[in-house]
This record gives sequence, C-alpha cells and structure tokens, in this order.
Amino acid sequence: MQEQGKTDELQEEPSGRGKADNGEDGAEFKVTDRRHWTRENDDETESEAAPARPTVIDEYRERAESAERKLQEYIDAFKTFKNEQEQFRDRMQRDIDRKVALRFGALVAALLESMDNLDLALSHVEGIPEAESLAEGVRLARDNFRGALERSGVETIAPDGQPFDPNEAEAVRLQPVDSADADGKVVETLRPGYRLDERIIRPAQVTVGRHSG
Repeated sequence: MQEQGKTDELQEEPSGRGKADNGEDGAEFKVTDRRHWTRENDDETESEAAPARPTVIDEYRERAESAERKLQEYIDAFKTFKNEQEQFRDRMQRDIDRKVALRFGALVAALLESMDNLDLALSHVEGIPEAESLAEGVRLARDNFRGALERSGVETIAPDGQPFDPNEAEAVRLQPVDSADADGKVVETLRPGYRLDERIIRPAQVTVGRHSG
C-alpha cells in the first residue's frame, strides 16, 4: 500500500508543474533583468544614441575662433594699407627727386655760360707776360667754379681721343687725319659738355677725325 502511494505522488508532481508552467488561463509573463551592471549598459547605449549637445566650452571655443578670424582680417587689412602707403611714399619721393634734378639741371645749364666765359677770358690772357697775374686769377675762379659743380655731381665731358658718341657730343666739324685708327675719333673738344646723374645737361662740341683712305 505504501509503495502504491509513493507512485501516485510521483505521478502527480509533473502534472502540478505543468499547470504552473502553462497557467490555467494561458497568460504571458515579462521578465526584467534588474541586475546593476545590465542597467549601466542600457544607460551607456542611450547616451551614445542621444545627439551631442553644445557645452559651455564649445561655445567659448567658437567665440575664440571667431575673434581670431576677425583679428586676422584686421591684420591683413593693416598690412595692405601699410604697403599702399609705402608705395605712395616711394612714388612721391621719386617724383620729388626727379623734379629737383630737373630744376638743378636747369640751374647748372644756366651757370655753364659763366664757365664758358671764364674759359674764353683765360684763353685770351694766357701766354701774355703782362697778364700773368690776371690769368692766374681767372684760372683760380674757373677751377673753383668747376670744383663746386663736380661736388654737386656734375661731370665734365671732354672725350678727346675717344670714339665719337652722338649721345654725349656734337660733331661741329670734321678734320682729315692720316691714320686710320683716328678715323671717327674726337680730335679736339671745342666746348666741354656736362653730365648730371647719367643725364646730359649739355653735350660737348667736338672735332671728329676723318680718314679718307
């Protein structure tokens, strides 16, 4: 009898578990995992999915970058203005130098007539014993005058023995020469010329040799 009762109990237990598993009305159960490490993983997933919000640091960084760009624009504008000012100053200086050179050249050209008069007077009194003291005075005045011009940058053009250059001299007359080497060369400077800073103030008047062959 006892063995039969145990057998009945064993047969009833599976039947009871079946009811618990299936439920009398067939309802479904939802299981939520409340372990703390699983909740942390869920929070991380939500934070990654959420869009990034601008922080205070990002705002200040954007302001700093904007201010830096504006500052660079001001620096570039200042450099451009400075370069334009320097170019304008250089143009003005060149224009002033050119005008001063033209005015000084015109003044020197007017004074050269006085130099010619001194040379002419000296040519008339040289070689005369009675006028030696007068010649010495005229020569001293002429040399001082010429030295002042040279210190001001005026150069004398007297191309004796050099090939004739029409850019700095005028051929007043031709003179026959026996040597072929003297052909086309300046035989004599009749009136010296003058140059100022590569600009001819007055060309020299010369005699040019001509070899007939």
